[in-house]
Formats: sequence, structure tokens, C-alpha cells
Amino acid sequence: MQRRWAAIYIAFFLVMAASSYSVMAVAEEPTIDVEGDTFQQGDTVEFGGTTYTFTEVSNGSATAEYSQTSQGQTTFANNSVVEYDGGQYNVTTAAGEQSFTLVQEFDVPTLLENDPEVDNSTYTGDDGTEFVRYRNGTTQPVDEYLPEPDRESFAVGDAIQHANTSKTVDNVTASEAVLTWEETTTQSIGFAEGDTTELGGTQYVSTFDGGDTLVLSTDVEGYQAGLDNQDYFQERMSSLMYIIVYCFGAAFLLGAVAFLPHRG
Repeated sequence: MQRRWAAIYIAFFLVMAASSYSVMAVAEEPTIDVEGDTFQQGDTVEFGGTTYTFTEVSNGSATAEYSQTSQGQTTFANNSVVEYDGGQYNVTTAAGEQSFTLVQEFDVPTLLENDPEVDNSTYTGDDGTEFVRYRNGTTQPVDEYLPEPDRESFAVGDAIQHANTSKTVDNVTASEAVLTWEETTTQSIGFAEGDTTELGGTQYVSTFDGGDTLVLSTDVEGYQAGLDNQDYFQERMSSLMYIIVYCFGAAFLLGAVAFLPHRG
């Protein structure tokens, strides 16, 4: 009698396990279905006046590149030395005229070394005048020895080529001249499943169709609802798996206990 009841319970648990497994076998996980614009590698699109080019869309991820323009700024301090046109120039600002002048500076030691007619160093007279001495013994003030320096003046609004960039004189004060320019850099942005990205002031959620097609949808709430449905589905599948494991375990224990040999 004990074995008969055990067999009935074992059959019951096995039927429960089989029923749970059959439900799992035919169940289909809900998909996330949101509408949006689709993009593949090489596509371009404009959001908020910015053009994006999708350089990569594959394996459930995507990358888009766009150009970003920003304003650069540099200053020339009054009475400072700056690099210009391959040389060194002294800066003199004229705030009243909204302009500044660049005056070429000379590398005196190098000039003397390259001139065989003079000594390789300068001298200072009793009156403080700096001069050069020729090999024949004559002297000449340094200011007169040096060639006429190059001078260039720039006013507000003028263009100036500096550091391989075309810049514009934006402002001139007694202490400095301000140069500005626009520079364009390439930026990139990545997209992955479920990412939310703001483009042109609008929030988009990313999903993929087949791995090589990106879908950008404004239905962020709909996407989240789809995720919630998938989570609920996985919870139900986990529960059914627990039932299967429990039923097989219970059936095994009942069989082991019921069919143990009796002593005597």
C-alpha cells in the first residue's frame, strides 16, 4: 500500500514537471516593439542642425561622428615677444587706435657668430651704449649694426596668420591684443541597446533590428514597458524551472524512501 501511494505521488510530480516543461517549450519571450527611424552603416542624419554620420553599425552597437565648431583664443601681451612668421617679434599695443604692431627681434649672438667681420660678442661703453667691434678695431652701436627690422601692424577685425592658423584680431587694450579663431573637431557618439541619447533636444532610445540596423525611437516609455514585460517573462520561466527541479527532486526522494528494502 505504501508503495502504491508513493507511485501515485511520483506520477503526480512527474506530470507537474512535464506540464511545466511543456509550457516553457512553447512560451515565446515578448519582443520590444517601438517605432523609430532606422539607420545602417554609412547613413547620415541631421538633428538640431548637426549632421551625424554612422561610421559603424554592427553586432548590436553603433558609432556616429559629427563635426563640432568651437572658438579658440590667444593673447599677445604688450611688450612681450611672440613667434610670428618663423621669427621672434615684440608686441606693442595701441589701445586708442585699436591696433598693435609686431616688430622683428634679432638673435644678436647668432648674427655676430655668422659675421666674420666682427667679434662674437657685444661691448658696453662708458655711456651705457652697447656696440659691436669690427676686426679692424672700429666700433658701431648695435642698433645701427642690426638690419632694419620687419614691422607689421594689425587692427581690430584684421586677419593674421599665426601658428599655422588664420586668426582674427578681436580686441586690443593697453595690456594685450586678443586673437580669436574657429576650429572644427570631429566628435563621436556611441549607441548600445537600451541607451537613451539626447539629439537635437529630443531624447531617443536605441534598439537594434538584426544587429546591423539601429532604430532610434522617441518612445522611451514604450521601450521601458517592453523591458518590464521581458523581465516578467523571465521571472515566470524561472518559477517554472524551480517547479521542474522541485518535482523531480520530490519524486526521487519518494521513490527512494518507498522502495527501500524492509529489514526482516
